[in-house]
Amino acid sequence: MKFKKILFVYSEKESLNHVNFYLKIQDYFNEKGFDINYISVGNLSNLDFSIYDLVISFGGGGTFIRVSHYLKDLPILGINSDSETSEGGLCSLDEENFEDSGKILEGKYKSIFRNRIDIFLNGKLILERALNEVYVGTKNQFHTSRYVINFKEGKEEHRSSGALISTGSGSNVWYKSAGGKSFGFNENKLKFLVREPFVSRLFEPKLLEGEILKEETISFDSKRCYGGIIALDSNVTYNFNEGDKVKLKISDFPLEVLEKI
Repeated sequence: MKFKKILFVYSEKESLNHVNFYLKIQDYFNEKGFDINYISVGNLSNLDFSIYDLVISFGGGGTFIRVSHYLKDLPILGINSDSETSEGGLCSLDEENFEDSGKILEGKYKSIFRNRIDIFLNGKLILERALNEVYVGTKNQFHTSRYVINFKEGKEEHRSSGALISTGSGSNVWYKSAGGKSFGFNENKLKFLVREPFVSRLFEPKLLEGEILKEETISFDSKRCYGGIIALDSNVTYNFNEGDKVKLKISDFPLEVLEKI
């Protein structure tokens, strides 16, 4: 499939490497005659994505994730714009092999599918799908997270530093740093991990980690009077206070990521 209408989303980063590469890749695409619309990542709100058949993210992993939140079933190609300062773990190309993007845009590519998380806040599916992880806890992490966790047949009230629900893509970052074990981005499961659980006379938590398989859910009821949040990919936050409930599951819309053959 040759892509006809392409959206190029660039980071607002101002490093010299980033800016020079941006100008270079613009010249490359112009020479190839591709129909590309350029826009900064900060201007995506209210954009009509339905007119495009491919989105290119140009920046690092953070830019890639921010762009992914707007996509339901559009494919994405990630280009790391400055590999000296950005890991770019989610990006398929960088300064050394960016000309392979021309082949991809001509239809010579393979697709991989990264699982994402659907989040239902108070019964309503929110717009964004998390690519890496969802954090359930407090905005200020030196405060105690208070919630009731519901998983399978178990139900417990917790005091902790918050809970992480991770995809395979996210299992190599925050989840792993918190003590979790990484797993494949396309495995049909999520994993959750409770961070620094408080154990006392009143609290003896047992639901501290586990796997959430396809069609299974995990949910949390907030017990915080104020200051509770859910955070998607350390990027988007929603308030999560007493009376609020969040349910999470594997999304029916994994992210299609293009790679060179």
